[in-house]
Amino acid sequence: MSSRNSRLKGFGFGKRKSAASIQTTVEGVPPTSTPPPGQISQQQISLPGPTPPLGAASSTTSLPMNHPTPGNRPPSYSANYAPVDRSSPHQQGHSRTPPSQMVGGPPPINTGAPAAYPLNMAPPTMGGAPPAGGPPGFGGPTGYPPAGPPPVTQQFPRTSVAAEVEGASKSKAQLIVGIDFGTTFSGVAFAFATNNEAKEDIISEWPGAGSYTKQKIPTVLYYDQYQKVVGWGPDIADALAPTGYPKPGVQKVEWFKLQLMLSGNTYIDPINLPPLPPGKSEIDVAADYLFKLRQAMRSALQKTLGEVFNREERNIRYYLTVPAIWNDAGKAATRAAAIQAGFLRDENDNRLTLISEPEAAALFCSKTGLLNLKVHDAVLIVDCGGGTVDLIAYEMEEENPFTVAECTAGSGDSCGSTALNRNFSNILRTKIRKMKLPDGSKTAGRVYAKCIMDFENRIKADFRNNGQKWAVDVGIEAEFPEAGIEEGYMTFTNEEILQCFEPVVNRILELVRNQIIAIQAQNRTLQNILVVGGFGASEYLFQQIKLHVPPQFQAKVVRPMDSVAAIVKGAVTAGITERIVTHRVARRHYLMATLQPFKEGYHPEAYRVPSLDGKDRCKFTRQIFVQKGQKVKNGEPVKVSFFRQVAPGATLMYEDVLYACDDDVCPEYTKDPRIKEVVTLTSDLSRKNLEKDFERMDTPQGTFYRVYFDIYLTLDGSEFSAELVCQGEVMGRCRARFRAFSSPPSSSPIILLDRSRRFYLSMNRLLLVAFTLGSLVPGTDAGDLRPVRRQRPVDPRHPKRGPPAKRGPPGGSEEKVPLVVSNNCDSTIWPGIATQSGTGPGTGGFELQPGQNRTMWGRVWGRTNCTVNGNSCACKTGDCFAKLDYEFSGAPPATLAEFNLAGGVQGMQTFYDLSLVDGYNLPMGIVYIPAKNTSYIPPNLTNCACIATAGWLAAVAPNGTFYANASFPVPLEANETNESVSGWCPWPNLAFPPKEPNSGIYPYPDDQVQRPAFAPCKSACATTGADRDCCIGKYHDPRICKPSRYSTSVKAVCPDAYSFAFDDQQSTFIVPKGGGWEIVMCPAGRSTDILRRLGKELFELASGGRLSDQSIKRLREATFMEMEARTEMEPDMKMRTDMKMKTGTETRTNASSGSGLARRPLLTAAVTALASALLVA
Repeated sequence: MSSRNSRLKGFGFGKRKSAASIQTTVEGVPPTSTPPPGQISQQQISLPGPTPPLGAASSTTSLPMNHPTPGNRPPSYSANYAPVDRSSPHQQGHSRTPPSQMVGGPPPINTGAPAAYPLNMAPPTMGGAPPAGGPPGFGGPTGYPPAGPPPVTQQFPRTSVAAEVEGASKSKAQLIVGIDFGTTFSGVAFAFATNNEAKEDIISEWPGAGSYTKQKIPTVLYYDQYQKVVGWGPDIADALAPTGYPKPGVQKVEWFKLQLMLSGNTYIDPINLPPLPPGKSEIDVAADYLFKLRQAMRSALQKTLGEVFNREERNIRYYLTVPAIWNDAGKAATRAAAIQAGFLRDENDNRLTLISEPEAAALFCSKTGLLNLKVHDAVLIVDCGGGTVDLIAYEMEEENPFTVAECTAGSGDSCGSTALNRNFSNILRTKIRKMKLPDGSKTAGRVYAKCIMDFENRIKADFRNNGQKWAVDVGIEAEFPEAGIEEGYMTFTNEEILQCFEPVVNRILELVRNQIIAIQAQNRTLQNILVVGGFGASEYLFQQIKLHVPPQFQAKVVRPMDSVAAIVKGAVTAGITERIVTHRVARRHYLMATLQPFKEGYHPEAYRVPSLDGKDRCKFTRQIFVQKGQKVKNGEPVKVSFFRQVAPGATLMYEDVLYACDDDVCPEYTKDPRIKEVVTLTSDLSRKNLEKDFERMDTPQGTFYRVYFDIYLTLDGSEFSAELVCQGEVMGRCRARFRAFSSPPSSSPIILLDRSRRFYLSMNRLLLVAFTLGSLVPGTDAGDLRPVRRQRPVDPRHPKRGPPAKRGPPGGSEEKVPLVVSNNCDSTIWPGIATQSGTGPGTGGFELQPGQNRTMWGRVWGRTNCTVNGNSCACKTGDCFAKLDYEFSGAPPATLAEFNLAGGVQGMQTFYDLSLVDGYNLPMGIVYIPAKNTSYIPPNLTNCACIATAGWLAAVAPNGTFYANASFPVPLEANETNESVSGWCPWPNLAFPPKEPNSGIYPYPDDQVQRPAFAPCKSACATTGADRDCCIGKYHDPRICKPSRYSTSVKAVCPDAYSFAFDDQQSTFIVPKGGGWEIVMCPAGRSTDILRRLGKELFELASGGRLSDQSIKRLREATFMEMEARTEMEPDMKMRTDMKMKTGTETRTNASSGSGLARRPLLTAAVTALASALLVA
């Protein structure tokens, strides 16, 4: 499904809530009980400090965080560093005087403050006064700590689990295990230490390796057809055939760590990632590998430590390394896999710590004396691994004890050594094709396997760009000079290997240069550039870094003697010594949702809510705790003060959602899909007496109470905790080691990435896009959907009915909504499927002959002009990496049908669309199959189609197509003809421009040349890759990114189609949850024009969930549609007559670049309000 649908989840398009059900928390979560009808329950409002700007591009302001003097700490705070001077209280911009001590009482809500509410303003007259607030453990009438050091109760010593060590004298020590879980190779080290000088030992004996020892082992798994692990790491003998390939039915899975990274990062490039086994999620696969790693680790430690290990195994502390630039979801997935693998008893077990790989490297290098730093000097860690390259700069804070702080925000990319493998594989495949061997040749497989193995074990590490040729023994007697094979050896030239390295190394050099610039901007002296990691052992990479840094830094580029083991040894060092990184640069914004005074003309009308004090407020406005790029002290809490307005009798129980955002500039509203939920903070204030403990507010609108409280947010790099403190008591606490979202149940949707990055991710950084179809609403089941009858297409070329699809329907729960795919085309279509790992169809693609259909649960698109041989399926459009079974999205151009089946209020609505954002390759229609609860919805509100291929337009009545029935005619696009529709795609966007004379254009458009009848069309983003066409970079804003010529052309021929990234207003269908769909390839008739012409009825259905009798009657009247069609047709036809195509310009005969939107204005005022909520991002 397109990532645009991520913006749709949770938008409130149900009935407008009454005053009795207004949201009570910052995120709109209702309380346990609500006051009587007619009374507003509660709202949460933030209390501010000063509001510095977020940046030039920011549209609002927020609180400054982490002032030089530390803020108040929550009761549970435990300092991990030297005592902090508390001689002066923390200032949040205004003195925090409790309401009871303010002159005249508490202040009113400041409607002039856009982000928060100051506490130093003159208030109205109010009754009652709450007791002074503030976290417990701190004296003073204001709730702030008194002058002087903190109370002794706030100082917690470092604790460690001890084990008894046999020796000359028994002592207590902690068993530390470090795990470097890498993309291509992994390692384990340990120390059973009594002091900070303990030596790390690396496990080097592994099952399956025999007498051969190695510090790191391959991160690889082999599964049989029953998804059982039959080979892992070095122990793969049982999984391989004599040819070196996996045995029949055995699947090799590698680079799956990158799949975990998809959970939380968009910079990963999984375009060539091997698919996961059916029924296995990325967390499942990672857990399978970590389980095997843990078994081997236990065996090695038992052998080394004997009974001591057996006695103390349950107390081992594990330090697991992760890339520094992973965000919360990536860490969550890693932790979840470790728990599933048995390293921890459950998610509450505290014995696993995630440590960033560069930090581990810095610890290792500092211990070995490699660093040459003075206070405020900087060191740049360049961690080059198998999947990613991480860069972080640290500055030295103190010499003794040695501590550092992050100097710049970390950076990185998916330019690890696996990128070399992909490049080499492409070169190797080209050479093997020159051998002209038959498909499936064992000789070709043997050559490929031997060359890949030699490249991994020898060429990649030894390459120096010195002109050397590389000969690989491929074990065949025949010679293929054209492929470079002579006397049994395949030869690779220096230039061929350089082609593998050059693009990858160039990206790393760019990252290094940018970090050096950032360090210099901080006025820090760069003393060392440390190159570590498995890929860092490459001599060519190391020399290139030295060569391309500024001359003054060339001598400072160093590499540890044991750079491959630096990460895993540093992980152990982290457990032996105190963590040396005291401050980090936040890589995300952390925030909550609040209610702010509503500003006319500025805030979205859909977000307006009434307040107990009689003033309107804007919900979903974000309040930032920590800004991206801000330096945050490890373990130091950040405090923000809030208050709620509470009606008498309300239950004081709340759930407040904490959010995070990766963008440089955080959007204003928490409903923006770029803002993600992190954790929910649950608080219970029910033991408080509302009337006695809180401030009473008497206003003309009635009486309510103001509940003041503080929220403390603590980050330490791998964990995230929050506490809600009210009047000195902790009322709520949450500790999220960044929740993992593994395989959700069928009722939960997968929320996708922003559609604005659709092509960027599809082509350059393809992500798996997926969804699960939600369960039906109560009272319906899958059986209710199957018998639904609908009119078949009225088409003079009625398709012939063929045999059943070659592959049977996938297994799945009968509670899921059916998605039927039908082929009405004249030729065979190979639908592609994108499903979530572990759910959905049992296959990623299949063949569908004319007249066939298949029922499934997933997202499909059509692949055309395919050449199929076994599971090989190379297609001209919608291709899936030349595989018939594949679960990633197809390559543009591809017409898409997309769904978000748990949108709207409490997930009770479905959002869907026909999308041409990835281009157009064949006509497509969506037919809604009603359930019992949705049988009242007329089909002319739901059944849409896009037919933009010459020869497929049929002159039929609006009620004569499969879109509707005789009672409910559908509004159709009435102007295109089979002749004109052949020219709608702008010349530069043609996917396959003709190259021969008289068959198309040469380099530029020629209005005298006849186009082919079927010409797949690329989107503007796919054609140019420009930020303005892809709506990325500075154009990632609906107010800035506008329709391109391609988009307006799409709207001319397919008015209901999604045409560019921010096209929500004019392209999204919204229906109540329930029912299923049939996706029809090559439907009969014409494109529909429903969203524009029936906007009023669509809005009524979306906002109220029902249709009035008057609306249903209106939808039955054919004259209504026909009249609108005639009204729209006349000016459009005149425009067509007046226009001429101009070579190389932005106009064409059948529609101008603006004609699509000219014929398709914004919806009615009511619908515009609905659409504006969709476009709040």
